[in-house]
Amino acid sequence: MVRFSVSQDGIWAMNKAIESHNHKLIRPDEKHLLRPSRSISDENASVLKSMSEVWIRTIDAFTYLFDEVGGVGNLWFTKRDAYNYIQKERRAKIETRDTNSLIKLFKEWTIDDNMFVWVVQTDEDDCLLNFFWVDGLGRIDYDCFGDVVIFDTSYRLNKYNLVYAPIVEVNNHWQNILLSMTFLSDETIDSFT
Repeated sequence: MVRFSVSQDGIWAMNKAIESHNHKLIRPDEKHLLRPSRSISDENASVLKSMSEVWIRTIDAFTYLFDEVGGVGNLWFTKRDAYNYIQKERRAKIETRDTNSLIKLFKEWTIDDNMFVWVVQTDEDDCLLNFFWVDGLGRIDYDCFGDVVIFDTSYRLNKYNLVYAPIVEVNNHWQNILLSMTFLSDETIDSFT
């Protein structure tokens, strides 16, 4: 480990050097793993996008590309980069008019049900990320039977491939009752929060 400082005149000075805290330099065959070297070419992006559109899993699309080019060293991007690219494409599909229609619908429901609550989360480009709503009946049911609540994120049955996460409870007759509904763009802590 080497620590430097630079003076206002642009002169570099070594402040600290610890030889025991050291790492090997990266080998030339590992250069593709460095962030500045990684990028998805237009051709590979097109393959990832088209495979995703026909519901081929991202890992399978990545493996296909990996096999086509003869290894990850020739691919110049990682599996995580592929997942990030597909996620970005899916978010871009959520059109503004659909978001506006959803918000309009929620506002109408709020007029009819004063206990109706909704939250819409967008990114910096104003694209829809996550949305949640609960009506008055769901809130009353939660007050009565909120001992056991189930939050299941295993469904993706919509054209945007958002995660459908119903929030369900069990009543005193062991019946499932839908409390509220959530659609998530991904399964991260921020989205769950």
